[in-house]
Amino acid sequence: MRTSRPILGTVLLVFIMLLGLGPSTFAASGTHDTDDTSRLKDTSRLEDTLRLENFTIPWLLPPPVGLANHQNNGTCEAIPVAIGSINPVDNSSDRVRKVTRKVLADGSQVIVQDDLKTGTAVDSHGDTYHFVYKNRAVFAVFNVSPSPPAAIVNVEMTDSFRLKGHGLHMNVSFHWRWTYEAPAGVDFTLQLDADFPVVPFVFATADGVKPADGVSNWVKLSTRGDPFNCDPL
Repeated sequence: MRTSRPILGTVLLVFIMLLGLGPSTFAASGTHDTDDTSRLKDTSRLEDTLRLENFTIPWLLPPPVGLANHQNNGTCEAIPVAIGSINPVDNSSDRVRKVTRKVLADGSQVIVQDDLKTGTAVDSHGDTYHFVYKNRAVFAVFNVSPSPPAAIVNVEMTDSFRLKGHGLHMNVSFHWRWTYEAPAGVDFTLQLDADFPVVPFVFATADGVKPADGVSNWVKLSTRGDPFNCDPL
C-alpha cells in the first residue's frame, strides 16, 4: 500500500505501451527506460503497462505475530496469534501495473495508476494462502511556484488486500483522499522499485491516526478493517 520494494525473480514479460503503438510493441527486460516520453510525438500523454510473472514480493513482516505494517510495527488483529507469521512464497507472485499520464496546458498533471498483485503465501506451519492486492491512485499535480518549483498534489486512492486460506478470510480496504505539499516539485517515474509514479509520494498517514507531515484535507470516504496494519503491500 505504501512502500513495499519488490525483489524481482523470474521476469517473463515487461512491456511499455505508448499512445500510437500497438499492444505487440514490447521489450523483454527488467527495467524501464525513463526517457520514453522524449520519443513521443505528443509528450503530454503517456500510457505504460508493466507485467511481471513469478517474482517475489517481500512483505517485511515482523515475526512471530501475523501481518503487520513495517512502518510502526503494529499488529494485525485479524490474524490469529496461533498462525504465526505469514510470508509470500518466493517467485510465486504476479503483478500488472498500468499508468497513464496527461500534462495539461498550464503544466499541471493528472496521473493514474492501477496496480494488481496476486500470489501465494505460507504461514509458520506451512499452510498455504492466496492474496489479491488492488490499488488505484489518482494524482492531480498543480505547480504553485516556478522557483522553487513547488507543487501541490491531490490524491484519491482506493486500496484493498484480501488473504484467504486455511479457514482465514481477511479483506481490508480503504477509499481516501488527501493533499500534500511538494516544496521541491514532483518528478514522474516508472522505475520498477517505485510504488507510485510520483516522487516524492507522501501517504495520508504515518501512524494510521493523524495526517502525516505536509498532509492536509485527509478525507476517509470509506474504510474496512485495519488497512494500516493488515495491508502489507
